[in-house]
Amino acid sequence: MQRDTRTIKAQQNIIGAVFLKGFSVLVSFVLVPMTLGYLNAYEYGVWLTLSSVLMWINYFDVGLGHGLRNKLAEAFALKDDILAKIYVSTVFFLLTVIVLVIYLLFILVLFWLDWYKLLNVSPDVVSHLNSLVLIVFTFFCLSFVLKFIGNIYLAKQLPVINDLLIFAGNFLSLIIIYILTKVTEGNLSKVAITYSVTPVLAYLIAYPITFYIKYPFLRPTLSAVKLKYAKGLMGLGLQFFVIQIACLLIFSTSNILISHLFGSEDVTYYNIASKYFLTITMIFGIVITPIWSAITDAYVKNDYGWMRKTIRTMLYVWVLLFLLTIVMVIISNYIYHIWVGDTVKIPMSLSVLMGLYVTIMNWNNIYTHFINGTGKIRLQLYITVGTSLLYIPLAIFLSKIWGINGIIGAMCIILLCSSWSSPLQYYKIINKKAKGIWNK
Repeated sequence: MQRDTRTIKAQQNIIGAVFLKGFSVLVSFVLVPMTLGYLNAYEYGVWLTLSSVLMWINYFDVGLGHGLRNKLAEAFALKDDILAKIYVSTVFFLLTVIVLVIYLLFILVLFWLDWYKLLNVSPDVVSHLNSLVLIVFTFFCLSFVLKFIGNIYLAKQLPVINDLLIFAGNFLSLIIIYILTKVTEGNLSKVAITYSVTPVLAYLIAYPITFYIKYPFLRPTLSAVKLKYAKGLMGLGLQFFVIQIACLLIFSTSNILISHLFGSEDVTYYNIASKYFLTITMIFGIVITPIWSAITDAYVKNDYGWMRKTIRTMLYVWVLLFLLTIVMVIISNYIYHIWVGDTVKIPMSLSVLMGLYVTIMNWNNIYTHFINGTGKIRLQLYITVGTSLLYIPLAIFLSKIWGINGIIGAMCIILLCSSWSSPLQYYKIINKKAKGIWNK
């Protein structure tokens, strides 16, 4: 009965996510030409680079978001509402403390940094960059704390609600950017503030709905903060944090590398191709996102049969998406022309490499979601850290040979390093043969 309930919940979330992700993709695709029409390719590239730098704050929760997701899912599986409230309150308190420390440190160093040099931006094109960075960073900090609301729904095996919150922020951005294009001249500051404020608005609306209407028993209170539980949250969470930082070096430095090595316009070209092919990972994410917390629930209850069946289903989905990726590569130039016109020219070689990149990423995600759900992430930690140290020098070396294609080629090579270890660890865990590093 429990297995059926778990599967039905996953299926319901997938159906809901199909609509939300579909609309999110549509909004995302419309925003690109709309923003490009409001700004120029250079200014748009500046915003993409700036946002990718400031997005790093999301990784400084020392893994508390993922730690909360796993621990809260365990508490729900054990039907322990008091423990669940303690986890939520403790994480909310810790995130608030962390963001206050980060914000104060950022204020201290903000005006000592040459942001024009750091982002390779001309002051003749973009003025008052320091002030803009401060405003945008402030809203990123607010979002950093409030986004833990999404982890509650993930732990509840309701990722569709987390998707709804993200979609709401994106849709608000679309509305505001559209209004700006009609009533104002192109302005980078207005675009940057719009994109950073809208997620905060979505979470501020979600907060009272979540904690006063939907789950009042989870409402964070100071009396429920128990720092002794921080060790359990941060023990697993700290490992997730190190993995996040390592992934940051691999996946979030691409815009900076491209901006420094080739220029801001090339950041725009890369991101258009990336956004096109990342729709494949978004589609796969619709299917696989509910699996993480469902695996936690199944693993706590020793439901190995359900886990085997689920991973097998994910492999079938991966094959179908691989075939879809091939089609997307073939028609990519046609789609780019319809989408952004002749504003940019994306070489076929870049599309091929992006297709390969998302295919490898989806393969890895099948097994990392299983491993993350079980909490046996030590091996993943070591491999991710090791490969992250290789990424930047490898990307720079390959970019000298292949240009911008070298950046994506380096990411593909790095991903291949874990495309064998994760499936092997899954095999060992599912067959109860995992020992040593494979079971930590």
